[in-house]
Amino acid sequence: MIDPLLGLGALALAMLSLPAAPSLDPGPSPACPPDMRLVTGTHHDEVQHVCVEPVKSGKATHCFAYWEGITAEEGPTTEIAVCMDQFEAPNQRGAKPLVMQSFEMATAWCAARGKRVCAEQEWELACEGPERRPLVYGWRVDRAVCNSGKAWRPVDERKLGASGEIARREVERLWQGAPSGSYAGCASSFGIFDMMGNVEEWVASRRGRRWPGALMGGFWAKPWTGCRGTNDAHDPKFVFYETGFRCCADPRGAAARGANDGEQGGRPAAQP
Repeated sequence: MIDPLLGLGALALAMLSLPAAPSLDPGPSPACPPDMRLVTGTHHDEVQHVCVEPVKSGKATHCFAYWEGITAEEGPTTEIAVCMDQFEAPNQRGAKPLVMQSFEMATAWCAARGKRVCAEQEWELACEGPERRPLVYGWRVDRAVCNSGKAWRPVDERKLGASGEIARREVERLWQGAPSGSYAGCASSFGIFDMMGNVEEWVASRRGRRWPGALMGGFWAKPWTGCRGTNDAHDPKFVFYETGFRCCADPRGAAARGANDGEQGGRPAAQP
């Protein structure tokens, strides 16, 4: 008969020797600053997934689950290599993401730090990962993985459009965001956090859109918005209680050269 104390000791030793659960963050790259992550791969201008769980809400129908592993890749391709902020601006783990930000404000904020607003295609590739997943974390909506399951609160647009303290209080009343990085599972395979839920992010639009900027990723009350859920309805001065952004930059060294050797190469062109 095995001594219970010896058995517990052996079990404890075995548990100590087990490998830790894999991190969703692959870590920094020499091609990027420490607070950014390298995103590389081939971006397809269009992807198609098979919806297996459509859910109707009012006049709209949203997909809450897709046929896992099936992705049709279509349209022109772009080889991408980009350094992307791990977190929504101000790009600090545990910080409250900036909101009430316009595309123009995002462009100026990133430029002041030697960066730029991410291109729409760069954002999509960073979210989808090499598996081309429709959701940053997989194939089925899970409201608990990202900050995306909050109930929508009616907006008083008169107060929101006012200046000073009135607008600030309305933004605070509507706020249901979370500090950056709070949802450990809400990270892409490249280590980019909060790409779904939390705050909507401005990106530089692909060619053919009406405005130079578009919004990606939904916010805390849109769990169905995935990696291709572009909102291109707003002009570059538009601000709202949940509009934020993150920054990108061109990588240093071999990663940048590799992208420039691709079929179309480098940074995707935004609408002029």
